[in-house]
Amino acid sequence: MKEVRDQMKRAMVGLTSLALLLSFVAPAAAQDIAAQVRTWTGQTWRLMQPSMELFYTIMPPPREGGIATTPPAELITGGVGQSSGARLFGSTKEVSALLENGAAPIQGQRQANAVTLSKGGVETRIPFERLASLLFSRQPVWNGSLPPYVVTSHFRYSATAVLTDGSRVEGDYVNLGTTLLRGTTTQGRVEIPWQEIESVRFER
Repeated sequence: MKEVRDQMKRAMVGLTSLALLLSFVAPAAAQDIAAQVRTWTGQTWRLMQPSMELFYTIMPPPREGGIATTPPAELITGGVGQSSGARLFGSTKEVSALLENGAAPIQGQRQANAVTLSKGGVETRIPFERLASLLFSRQPVWNGSLPPYVVTSHFRYSATAVLTDGSRVEGDYVNLGTTLLRGTTTQGRVEIPWQEIESVRFER
């Protein structure tokens, strides 16, 4: 009887160890995806473990009498859905106070877990894990107030997303702000700004 109990005890220990092992292996397998990327210049990349990284800048608050004041939310720059490049928002007095303060802006990054496409003013947020592919289109935007060297690189972007279930989401406008597509190749890590991507197809 004791021998049977010992065998059952060993079997339970073995099953517990197997369950723990699978709990570590499953997430690793889920992250084992690749991305086939083509840029507007015709370059192609195959990125392993791709991720979308969002870079942002937080302007420090102005100081009055040595005491920091709370900055308006509009003074936070960068982010999905905003124009690329750092910009300051607020009244002339607020912006001037920040610049005169002399404090360095705080820069950071985080992983973006979704892409937002807009069509007819309606926004659709697509989780990253549901994306099978993204195809971008761009149209030159003429703005007579911009210098010639800027006009040639000023575009309005649209995109078509194919989801993992085969459905499609079309957007007549997309702006992913300061987002980069990151991944690794045999040569090392690659970082591609989203504006440089013509198409990306995920392999899961």
